[in-house]
Amino acid sequence: MDPTTSKTNAATASTAALLSWVLPGAGHIYAGHKARGIIILAVIAVTFWGGVAIGGVKTTIQPKERRAWFMAQMCTGAHAFAVLSLANRIPNKERWEYSEYVAYAPVDDIAVVYTGVAGLLNLLVILDVLGRPAPSPQTADAKRTGPRREKT
Repeated sequence: MDPTTSKTNAATASTAALLSWVLPGAGHIYAGHKARGIIILAVIAVTFWGGVAIGGVKTTIQPKERRAWFMAQMCTGAHAFAVLSLANRIPNKERWEYSEYVAYAPVDDIAVVYTGVAGLLNLLVILDVLGRPAPSPQTADAKRTGPRREKT
């Protein structure tokens, strides 16, 4: 193997891993695995935002109260930063005041688990894109055109 090719592959894998952290599935799309990337993007987004919908914006990501879960949630990249920025824009209310952005039952625990699991899934996705080789141009051409038939 050519040393230049291995450096290029390592740079491509690193870029794909970074893209996977920023937006889950983007690294696979960048690496040439479009269908896999779209499925990953949809599954992790639905899992994460489903958790946010269950638990509320203000109670789902709590960096001070739930540090381990917060670290797992941050593995979703842009999704977690979006919820953090939304939560910071919403004014805090007293505990006795009602807020539509806060969960008032044990559902916030379920929400934290959903969003944390989405982050841990994305951690596996990042490791997958680091170890997955890019599709060769011959394989990609064969998938687009189908099997080649010889003319008789």
